[in-house]
Amino acid sequence: MSKESLHNRDVLNGLCEIISDPAIVLDADGVFVDVIHNAHNGALFFRQPETLLGSDLWDVFSTVQADQFYTVIEDALQAGEQQHIEYHLSLDDGDRYFEARVTPVGSDDTEHVLWLAEDITQRKRREEKQALIERVFEISPVGLVVVEPSGKILFANDRAEDLLGLERGTITGRRYDQPEWNIFYEDGTPVPEAEYPVTRVLESGEPVFGFEHWIELADGTERWLSSNAAPILGDDGTVERVVVGLDDATRLKQREEHLEWLIGTEMLADVGGWELDLETGLIEGTAGMKRLYGLPEYNPTLEEALEQYHPNDRAALRDAIETCCETGEPMELEARRKTAEETERWFRLRAEKTVRGGEPKLRGIVRDITQDKEREQRLMVMSRILRHNIRNKLTVIRGNSRLLKEELGSSEFSVDAASGHIDRIENASKELDSLAERARTFDRVIERDLRSGTVHLRQVLTDVRDDLGEQHPEAAIEVTPTDAEVAGDRMAIDLMLEILVENALEYSDLPSPRVKLTAEETLSGQVTVSVDTDGSGIPDMEQKVLASETEGPVVHSRGLGLWAVTWLVRRLGGSVTIDEDAADGGGIALPSCDQVCIDFQWLLYRNPGFDIATYGLSRGHRRSRAKR
Repeated sequence: MSKESLHNRDVLNGLCEIISDPAIVLDADGVFVDVIHNAHNGALFFRQPETLLGSDLWDVFSTVQADQFYTVIEDALQAGEQQHIEYHLSLDDGDRYFEARVTPVGSDDTEHVLWLAEDITQRKRREEKQALIERVFEISPVGLVVVEPSGKILFANDRAEDLLGLERGTITGRRYDQPEWNIFYEDGTPVPEAEYPVTRVLESGEPVFGFEHWIELADGTERWLSSNAAPILGDDGTVERVVVGLDDATRLKQREEHLEWLIGTEMLADVGGWELDLETGLIEGTAGMKRLYGLPEYNPTLEEALEQYHPNDRAALRDAIETCCETGEPMELEARRKTAEETERWFRLRAEKTVRGGEPKLRGIVRDITQDKEREQRLMVMSRILRHNIRNKLTVIRGNSRLLKEELGSSEFSVDAASGHIDRIENASKELDSLAERARTFDRVIERDLRSGTVHLRQVLTDVRDDLGEQHPEAAIEVTPTDAEVAGDRMAIDLMLEILVENALEYSDLPSPRVKLTAEETLSGQVTVSVDTDGSGIPDMEQKVLASETEGPVVHSRGLGLWAVTWLVRRLGGSVTIDEDAADGGGIALPSCDQVCIDFQWLLYRNPGFDIATYGLSRGHRRSRAKR
């Protein structure tokens, strides 16, 4: 070997010591002529470097890969220029990727190439990872936007273009905090920059999830978005980027609004929905069901639910459900049921059989028809009572008109007799007019919203005392001081107490009746209003009518008064009962005490801060004969 060759070799070895890339010299036939390596790159060879000498490409590699390498060597020698090739080898520690520069070496007629390989495994894996990230970024169903700390938007994917209604170039040409984004809260108030998710992430370094807002798009339409923003942190913990995920929440918002509308419709229509699982026998009720029944939750078994219905309606309801389950024929019926406040109300139930999730269900609705039932009853009662009273008064008018006519034509005409007939005709006419006005008052009051307003009972009782005291100067009406306040309609409460007191006074069998009005809060959490008199008791006929709540040709009330009290109390959430109490004391028989007991729930407002507790009005007493 010449000095020049030794010199070239020394230079090559010196270069090899300071580089980490393995180098190989191959001839034109693909034979390994020389291997140049050091301690840094020896491990990168696919075999021990010394074992390669004298071997050719086909001895070491697969035929396909050897042919590929040979083609590169040929191209380098023929062109006399450096060639590049990327390839990978399966080594003991896994697949490794290389990039080789193949350069002709020697004189003009050289037959050798220098194969200098660089391990690009880490770079390749980074590229693959980056490609995967970019692919995921582009195909993500969520709109993705990347923002720099300066506020400039770096990237936006296809979905972000769709959601924001802008081309990618327009998006990346903006800052995240520009007013052109038109971001608003639900009520239409613009979202301030300090509340933007990106702003909050940049300030805190913490992610922000579920920020809902709507934006006005370029075409003027509105779109609801749910935004999640998360930081990309550097090694020093500072925020290098913020990634924002945008999801279209428009349909979800529309469903929420539709659900709110359905719930509101349930409330307005006094309707509740329910579903019976025919496999488990469990019932699941909607918010409307809970409201109708006054329960915090409604998930009973079928038998538990049936037990809450009136015994007279229970069998029909069970039969209807069984028939619907067996035949699939829709069911519809009316039944009475007690609510959580122990008040009985009428409900109309409808249901049909369906299949959900492969399981048979009975799905239906319940509507409170108590007011409809009460209205039917009122029409029936008022029709019968009005017909009865009108017929009686007209009989009086016709009879006295005939007698007056006869008196006027009589030779023995008497002015006193004629005046008597005229007075009776006039009185009957006035009573008819009063009856019609009272009926209109009853109907007008009963149709009001009876649960609204706050009533000071002392004022109510005082007003009743003053009004009726003027009409009955012979009576003594006493009001016991009280601080009780209840929630309810003032007109309805006035009318109810007026009826009870007026009946007691007008039908008392004493020349100077006494009435005592009291309102007391009881330990059981009720407000008891009492109308106590020393007059006559309630007639048996009236007691039978109110006990049975029926009006017919055999059993009927003489007036509308106690019926009106019954209807008003029920509308206020309770019922009317009549108690007959008798007591003996000191061997002396005391008179019987007939009582009208009024039981229903009112809300008591104890102070201006509206500290609300539930109370009931009960035991409104009177010993009187019912007139109205």
